[in-house]
Amino acid sequence: MKVPRRGGRRAEGPAGGGLSGEGASIPSADRLDEQISSLRESVEVELREARLPRRARRPLVQRPTKATFGSVLTIASVLSFGAVALWAASLPGVDVSRMSDIGLVSVLPPTMFVAIAMLTISFCLSLRELPRGKWLVLLNVAVLVVIVAATAALVEPEPRTVAVWRHVGVIESISRNGQVDPHIDAYFNWPGFFILGAFISDVAGVKSAIVFANWAPLLFNFLYLGPLLMIFRSATKDERVVWLAIWFFYSTNWVGQDYFSPQAFGFFLYIAALAVIVRWFSTTQSARKPRRLWRKRLGLHWGRIAGGAPVAASGATPTSSPELSPRQRLAMIGLTVVLVAAIVPSHQLTPFAMLSSLAALVAFNRTSARMLPVITAVLIGTWMVFMAASYLAGHIDVLTGHVGRLEDTVQANVGAHIGGSSEHRLVVNARLALTAVVWGLALLGAFRMLRARQLQVTLGLLAVAPFGLVALQPYGGEVLLRVYFFSLPFMAFFAASAFFSGRGSNRSWPRMVATGGASLILLAVLPLARYGNERMDFFTADETKAVYRLYDVAPPGSLLVAGSRNVPWKFEGYEEFDYLVVAETDLWARTDANRGNIANVVASVEGQMRARGSGRAYLIITRSQKVYLDLLGFAHRGALDRFERALISSGRFREIYGNPDAQIFVIAPQRGPSA
Repeated sequence: MKVPRRGGRRAEGPAGGGLSGEGASIPSADRLDEQISSLRESVEVELREARLPRRARRPLVQRPTKATFGSVLTIASVLSFGAVALWAASLPGVDVSRMSDIGLVSVLPPTMFVAIAMLTISFCLSLRELPRGKWLVLLNVAVLVVIVAATAALVEPEPRTVAVWRHVGVIESISRNGQVDPHIDAYFNWPGFFILGAFISDVAGVKSAIVFANWAPLLFNFLYLGPLLMIFRSATKDERVVWLAIWFFYSTNWVGQDYFSPQAFGFFLYIAALAVIVRWFSTTQSARKPRRLWRKRLGLHWGRIAGGAPVAASGATPTSSPELSPRQRLAMIGLTVVLVAAIVPSHQLTPFAMLSSLAALVAFNRTSARMLPVITAVLIGTWMVFMAASYLAGHIDVLTGHVGRLEDTVQANVGAHIGGSSEHRLVVNARLALTAVVWGLALLGAFRMLRARQLQVTLGLLAVAPFGLVALQPYGGEVLLRVYFFSLPFMAFFAASAFFSGRGSNRSWPRMVATGGASLILLAVLPLARYGNERMDFFTADETKAVYRLYDVAPPGSLLVAGSRNVPWKFEGYEEFDYLVVAETDLWARTDANRGNIANVVASVEGQMRARGSGRAYLIITRSQKVYLDLLGFAHRGALDRFERALISSGRFREIYGNPDAQIFVIAPQRGPSA
């Protein structure tokens, strides 16, 4: 006798039988297929008899077909390649010699803006079709980088901005001498970037770094892409937010600090270090109540450098990355320390931005690598005490005299930049407006993420932390520009989140139209904001010929005099010459302010040149020197022209070289007493 099992009993049915209840057999597979087919036919017959409209029998949700995807991406591809062709065709029509005080935008043909609009539309269409359109999104971003960073290099005859020529001279000095002399100036006290430039120049076998300096913006902007992708993908899984943030970063980077400079190099190291921290050493907040409220407020907590399992003193439970073993995590910490160690000797300000960002993450328990701020502070202090001591000895008041004096910073960074010609003031207003739009969109995005309970606190801290630099010092009137630059990647992320957070489909056409409209507005303002000073930043071939001629005739130890600082010099023999800028002397300031007799300034310059001796002093006046003073309002308009006319009419100077954009003068032989 068989005992039935609990929950049923075994039944013997037809062939291929199985389990059943109450002994009923289960039909075979063939029988089931026949029943399903019969049921389907009966349903179709009933639908035909009911004469329902065809659309009522369609499924409620229809996915786009491959043809739909293909047609959208085809249109986007045509627009993208058309934009490239139109941009390339527009370049020969740019005549930089006709530029006005609003910069490069004054000579760009309308076809250039049509190309940018086509590229923007293509980007939005390909963004909508992600992930299928990822290759086209990447292509559009690459084209945008080329248009923004390479247009000036392609249409201008010489490398732009006076700082580039000066940086090339520092590299030339290090290559020629084979060492760094910290007694020369600040550049030689933070020489990391220049040592690297000297190494690359020697390996490449080029005589001067000026050969590749003009293409540095293009190189640096492509280098930025990798760390930015890592940061944004660590914060969200929505690829549309990631790529729109990338697009906004390049569409709003108007400060132009990506040229051949320590700042551009330091910024790359900065975001690369933050990318490692955000990707592998982020922590998430838990709902557990902290044991000590005061420790939560102050963020006083310590943990192992490798992020093993630190004590969550602020109520947060650090999460260890499951992708890395402890040994790998220690290696990533080592990589971060190496990046920070490379920043410290390369730039004066970037290490403090790094320290501020790391301290913010640790204070709010957003990273498990809690000793990094301490390591960074030790590296900064060690370098300044032991390696930059010669510079600090004579400039300690400059470095610390403005700490906490916000009114000085505001005056140097805002008040000193709103003067100049009426067209230049338009450029300044465009920069302020673009900054306000970026920060406004970022606030909107943060608010929408907060409502959706998706706020990225880590990136929010990184967006706000650089503002602490404002309390340090004016930094030559540029600290606000650098603050904008350091915070821009994270502001761009929140600005992108304003369009792709909350409810609704991220593929909806109204959402994509809004994204495209915002992008078009930003890119319409960008050329004016980024290249608004281009009339003084670019140099003609005649100007550089004159400077090359100056170094050919002037022996080492000579005094080189210029009307203003905006001249492409110091690119060779950096430490071998003495320099004098007429517009930065006290006598010039008093004379120009009171509209006094410019002959007094001419006499002063003559006296200093004669004191140096015959054949040991040279005066150069160029087009860009005059534009610099007129455009920025550092002197009354035409002041340097009056100075040039006065020195020629004095008869005490002799021109030894001249072309339409530059003249070189020496002291004329002094006439003896008449008989």
